[in-house]
Amino acid sequence: MTDTATNAESYRVTADELRQFIERFERLEAEKKDVAEQQKEVMAEAKARGYDTKVMRKVIALRKRDSDDIAEEEAVLELYKEALGMS
Repeated sequence: MTDTATNAESYRVTADELRQFIERFERLEAEKKDVAEQQKEVMAEAKARGYDTKVMRKVIALRKRDSDDIAEEEAVLELYKEALGMS
């Protein structure tokens, strides 16, 4: 087998693998779009039932964060509010 044949074979395997990665990524992109649409529908449903979706999004963001980070941020916020006479 020549070096050229070996290189061509290696390239073919690499190209197949690359194609698989790209196709997997594209499938995930399509799934991501579907999930985003479902999330929109959930928020629309909640809004129709009278919930404040802006606040819901804040709660969702808070649930993702570490409780120590939240407590620290709230303490600093209170400190700033006191400094400005807002408390």
